[in-house]
Amino acid sequence: MSKNLPVISIVGRPNVGKSSLFNRVIGKRYAVVEEREGTTRDRIEKPLKVKDKNFILADTGGFLPHGKDEIQVLIKAQIERAILSSDLLLFVCDGEKGLLPLDMDLAIRLRKSGKKIILVINKIDNEERKENILDFYQLGLGEPFGISCLHNLGVKELLDEVVDAIPLYSEAEIEKYHPIKVVICGRPNVGKSSFLNKVLDQERVIVHEKPGTTRDSIDTYFKKDGIMFLLIDTAGIRHRRKVKEAVDFYSMMRAKASIDRSDIAMLLIDGMEGVTNDDIKIFDYIREKGKGCVIIVNKWDLVKNIEMAKYRQAILKRVPEARNFPIAFVSAKTGRNVLDAFNLVKAIKTNLDLFIDTGTLNDFLKEIRPENVSVPRRRKYPRFYYMAQIGTSPKRFLAFVNDVKAVSSFHTAFIENRLRENFPLDGVPIRIMCKKKAKSQRKDKR
Repeated sequence: MSKNLPVISIVGRPNVGKSSLFNRVIGKRYAVVEEREGTTRDRIEKPLKVKDKNFILADTGGFLPHGKDEIQVLIKAQIERAILSSDLLLFVCDGEKGLLPLDMDLAIRLRKSGKKIILVINKIDNEERKENILDFYQLGLGEPFGISCLHNLGVKELLDEVVDAIPLYSEAEIEKYHPIKVVICGRPNVGKSSFLNKVLDQERVIVHEKPGTTRDSIDTYFKKDGIMFLLIDTAGIRHRRKVKEAVDFYSMMRAKASIDRSDIAMLLIDGMEGVTNDDIKIFDYIREKGKGCVIIVNKWDLVKNIEMAKYRQAILKRVPEARNFPIAFVSAKTGRNVLDAFNLVKAIKTNLDLFIDTGTLNDFLKEIRPENVSVPRRRKYPRFYYMAQIGTSPKRFLAFVNDVKAVSSFHTAFIENRLRENFPLDGVPIRIMCKKKAKSQRKDKR
């Protein structure tokens, strides 16, 4: 997908303000920013439109060419892939610390890539630091742009330079950027990044056995059977008491925000460990936000001596609410059923978009007669007049009754179950609300 629009990648050594520049350009705190090396690990992409020019802005991890730590080696590989796929590079250096040997080393590597490069010197917050800009001419990359992400100085002028350097694309190209938004979520180390990499058939995000490797929410475009998906890989969501560091807290908050902005969640659970309390909490959060959901049992290649049907029954016994959501059994390692899971996503998106007209719902209400549902003794029987759909995501229905207090959870559960039996609503949370109808309206109705 990124080949259709210009890709502009922000590169540089650790802690020079790459993520700060990324956040400043897109206008919100999107990438995790912390005063510590290695906070950004994966490539983060965001489609943007500036002055009628459309492009993809990418943030990358800090470049350490000689880092021997396993994670650093993987980060370096991600950065090198980003450079190869980019049309323009924003090479960011630190105007406070000045020119360092690592900047010289990286400049040589970037020149060898043959890509167009704009040299950006961040943290130019005062007159003294403006003098430091002169040193960066030694990199041989032309005139440096002095900016301050913290105080938003020079960023607009830098953006003007970027826009002038990229081509204009037609609106037809941009229409491709209205995909089904799918968040890949779950607790740490259930295989979310491995799943994404297998879908894309490339090492798009860093995979490591250490929990918490992914820190940002990673957006990637993916096309299957002519349908475009925006895949959002997230940091693992865990119980707050298990969060030890600030970076993990912010990563978890971004993971939840990614669920909020998605259409459908692919909730990955570890097939070897089964459903845990943290899995249930994430599932409840997805339903609370009214998102479609596919439950993905990953690592199925490691599960022995149990059939899918029995495993599914075990999940439903632990989480009865999961009966209304499809469950797929996959192996991110071997690729088994990974792409097939997107057929479920497409079906759920169709169900999410379904709008049932009021006439059909009124006929449905008369047929199922929810007022006949048994209620505890001494409780009034409500009367249901008519019903309307008032929202698609979440799927919301409003029933008009004579007495809201007389409506119990038995009534709403009965209506929901009958709705699911009569309409294609698999994988979609449903909310039934009731409202009292005025007496004058009831008389007119009769």
